Amino acid sequence: MKFLLPLILLLTITTSYAMETNSTSFSLPGSAWQVATFAGQSPLTEHPITFEFDTEGNIAGDASCNRFGGSCQIEGDKIQVGRLRSTRRACEPDVMEQEYKFLALLGAAATWSLDGDKLVLTTPDGEIRAERQSGPAD
Repeated sequence: MKFLLPLILLLTITTSYAMETNSTSFSLPGSAWQVATFAGQSPLTEHPITFEFDTEGNIAGDASCNRFGGSCQIEGDKIQVGRLRSTRRACEPDVMEQEYKFLALLGAAATWSLDGDKLVLTTPDGEIRAERQSGPAD
């Protein structure tokens, strides 16, 4: 019984620290990202994928060939990307395929978290991992 109180106290402190370092303590609005991998593959070197979250509930970026944008709701660790629209430029087939796969994956994002300095967007079909860039709030 003497050891129960210190154990409970230790668990409480550890749980509090874990909650403070969890993704819910970081705010996505105002942040910018460059995709490192999506569904286990790296973007084409000459055609990076970038995106940013504004403070008004939107997401926008460069999907390789075209610019894209749409609404984005973030609540806790949940994320819901609304219907995405994009410009209509045509690029090489491999670039267009990359763009299509990325936008489909982004549109299905369900949760977000941080893994070190990487943003992880989780979907039923895989993850998008992105590195923080200087953005609108920086």
